[in-house]
This record gives sequence, C-alpha cells and structure tokens, in this order.
Amino acid sequence: MILALLTVLLLVTFVEGVFTEKTYVKETNKDLPLSQSVKSDATSNLESSNDNLLNDERQKEKYHHISIYYPDDFKELMPITKETLDWARVKNKQVFGNVETEPVQLVMFENKDNLSKFTALDDVSGFYSDFWKLIAIHYTNKDWILERRETPLYFFQKAILHEYTHYIFRRKIEDSDIRVSDYPVWFQEGVAEYIGNDGTEVYYSEFQLVPFAQLFSGEQWSKGRQKDGSDVYKQSYFAIKYLTDTYDEIIIKDIIRKTEQNGDFETGFTEATGITLHDLENNFLNSYK
Repeated sequence: MILALLTVLLLVTFVEGVFTEKTYVKETNKDLPLSQSVKSDATSNLESSNDNLLNDERQKEKYHHISIYYPDDFKELMPITKETLDWARVKNKQVFGNVETEPVQLVMFENKDNLSKFTALDDVSGFYSDFWKLIAIHYTNKDWILERRETPLYFFQKAILHEYTHYIFRRKIEDSDIRVSDYPVWFQEGVAEYIGNDGTEVYYSEFQLVPFAQLFSGEQWSKGRQKDGSDVYKQSYFAIKYLTDTYDEIIIKDIIRKTEQNGDFETGFTEATGITLHDLENNFLNSYK
C-alpha cells in the first residue's frame, strides 16, 4: 500500500500552492488533455526517481476526509497538524461558505529534496494537486514546532492553511462552468495567502508592483515572480486583505458568484466590488503605506 502510494506521488505534477510554476501552466493554460499532461511529466519524474524514496515507510492516519501520511518521527506533530487542519476547515468555511469535501491526501516531508523530486524543481515548500487530490508539505525544526516557537510554528501552520485553501477553492468552483484557469492566479494565491496568514499581522514592506493583468496565467505569475523587486505573493495578499477590510470577507464569495454568473472574472469582480481591477491596482496599497 505504501509502495503504491509513493509511486502515485511520483506522478504528481500539478502545483498550486507554494508555486512550481511550470506544472501549474500545464494544468491551467494548455489545451493538452489533463491525462496527457500527467503522463508526459510523470514519465520524466519516474525516470529520475530515487529508489530509496519508494521504500520510505510512512504511517497513515485518517482525520475527517483527510488521509495523513507521515514518517515515524513526525507522530509527535500530529496533534498540532490536526489542530491546524481544524483551523483551516473553520476559516475556509467562513470565507467560502459550506463546501462539499471529498477525500484528500496530506503527505508530510522532512526532507525537502525528496519533496522537490516530485516536481523536478528546487526550493519547493509545499503543493496541492487537484488531479490527485493531494497536499504535500515540507516541515523543518520539529522540536521548535512542538515548543510552539512563533516563527517555525507560523511557517508550518501557514503551509497547511495555504494548501488546504487551494483544495477548498477547487471544490467551491468545480460544479460551475468556470474553469480554474478563468480565475487569475493572483486571486487564487491572494486568497490562499490571506487564509494562510489568518491571525497574523503581515507588515507592509516596499515591493515593485506587477500589474494584475500580468499575473493572470501561471506563465505570467512565474515571470512576475522573477521581476526585480517584486513580491507577487505579498502583493496578492495585500490586494485580498484590502478587499476584505473594505467589503468584509463575504466579498471573496461574491466575486466567485458574480464570476460564475457572468462567465468572466473581470466583469464579476466589478459587479461584486463596484470597482475595476485598475481601481484596485491604484488604491489597494495606499492603506498599507
């Protein structure tokens, strides 16, 4: 069973949370059928897989609709993990309303290199694959997390909150005619960052603004991240924070509803908020400077 699970994990190539942009583009912006995209990248990943990883023994524990897979020495962190998952479920319900869930796997990695093997990209902290209904999280400083030291606990919990939000967002929109690629990446990531930072005060620091029109697709997001002085995650967070401060958290659900009604995000956004994306771009940072 464990061998089968980890073999499946090596096929995971669709990244949404803490971004691996190349595979995100495949899911959201290519006309290639999803199954073909999986087969294409999965073959590459399997060829370069680590045999030791396939033999990595993991324990499994089910919590609500979530199957959690973890190495033996992670077990002490399970109470905090469950606490954070409860937090994620409650906060997502506040933001999105009642959303029907389905089984999802949560896999914990202490070795960041092993996690990176699944994406063939470096510096991956976590991801969510909707195709496989799988969240993967990298964690560090286990003892400090257990001691509830502020910074390591924050990053551990934020990763879970962020990636779980991507999972719920997809459940929220899956029965509509609007595809995930019809929602700009800045909006998806902004909402995930907003929930990921729930209860945390995020301080403003200067960054180079990237126009929202240039942060719609996965490819644009990737380019935006590489621009000197930019911080597209923080920019997207502050944009969503501005909207929730101005209109309350219901605005997120209203934007989704209006987008579904109109079949277009920009039109739905304006109907829900009364402002244009250009207005948002001009105004959202003023309240943080």
